[in-house]
Formats: sequence, C-alpha cells, structure tokens
Amino acid sequence: MMQSSQANRSTPRQPDSRGRVAARRAGWVLVTVLAATQLQGCFVLGAAAVGGTAMVATDRRTAGSQLEDKNIQLTASGRISDLLGGAGNVNVDCYNQQVLLTGQVPTQAAKQQAQNIVAAIPNVKSVANQLVVGPNSSLSQQANDTYITSKVRATFIDDSQLYSQAFQITTSGGVVYLQGIVTPAEAQRAADDASKVSGVKKVVTLFTMITPQQLQTQYQNTSQTPITPPGSAPVQPAKP
Repeated sequence: MMQSSQANRSTPRQPDSRGRVAARRAGWVLVTVLAATQLQGCFVLGAAAVGGTAMVATDRRTAGSQLEDKNIQLTASGRISDLLGGAGNVNVDCYNQQVLLTGQVPTQAAKQQAQNIVAAIPNVKSVANQLVVGPNSSLSQQANDTYITSKVRATFIDDSQLYSQAFQITTSGGVVYLQGIVTPAEAQRAADDASKVSGVKKVVTLFTMITPQQLQTQYQNTSQTPITPPGSAPVQPAKP
C-alpha cells in the first residue's frame, strides 16, 4: 500500500496545481501569523473555528458532526474557563466528538476536574487529556507552537498523497497531535510527514480509522477526491 503511494508521489504536478498549492500555503501562513499575533490571555480556543462554513464542504465529517463538535468545544471551553477562574492555559479541540485537551493547569486536581467536566458533556465519545501541571506557556512558546502547526499543515498540503483537510492539527509544547477520519496508510504517512518537520518533539495520533473502501464509498458520488488536494489528479487507494 505504501509502495503505491510512493510511486504516485513521484508524479510531477501540473503548473496550475502548483499555483493552487502555493495559494493554499500562503493562506495558511497568513492565518497562523495572525493567530500568533493575537495570542493573549489565559484561555485559548482551538484553531478549528477558522474556515467557517467553507469547511463543511471539504471536511470528512458530516455537517451535523461538525456542528456537534463546535458545540462541544464551546461548551467545554466555557466550563473549564469557569473552573480555572483565570488560572491555567487550556486549549480544547474536538473532532468527531473526540475531545483533546492541551495546555497547562495549576494542579493535578484541576487537570482531573477538567477531564470530568468534558466527559460529562452530552455526545462526547472520548477525552484525550494531555494537560500539563505547571506554569502557563509564554506567548513566544504559544507562537512557536502555532508556527509548527502551520509548517505541518504546509507539509500535508505539499504531499500529493494526503488530503490535507482531513486532518486537524494541534501543537502544544512542541508535541503535535493529529486528529481526523483517515485510512491506515494516510495515518502512517501523516505521522511520518509531521515527525520530519523541524521543531516537532513528538507526534501523537488520535485518528478515527476507516478502510480505503469506506473512503471511496463515502465520496463516490461527489466531485471531491478524498486523498488528494483539490486540483490534483485523482489517486485511487491501493487495495489492502
């Protein structure tokens, strides 16, 4: 399966495809630079809010699932903020009703309470509690994490064998967390790509796994190609 991916990866892109890739990369860099300059306060929401309705058409989640994730994220963020009362620096990301908590909290008790709060929210399937007990990260550290996320995103966009918008990327303390609905081959390729980005200390995958057949069935009646960026030649996944 990976051999098929490597063979396809060597196929050169057409000039118009390179232009689209460059435009997408420029857009992501602009978004992340703006995010880095706006980092302030003790509570930071996940970057999943960027994109708005545009993500509905390109995300592998259904529109209903995206809305549910947004509601869970906002609810969890508000309740944890109330719990901390101005202390700590917590980032909440939700993908396919699976919640990821990153950042810093002042005590072990606060870390456990944050997890309990999220687990009690309706429709939450699981909680990955990656909070660190300790002082808040500095603004420069947060900006560096945002920069790493942008580099990982750009790497995924450049990889013709990955559908970059299938992945949600979060970086905290140099550790990259990947969420998404992906095939085993995509999961391995994304983890490998992310691990090679400078500044990445570790890659943690929190994927919902599907088969290549399930992926093709889901997109067979749409104009979207699920494993290549828009504008690139379609690539059929190899049979397992």
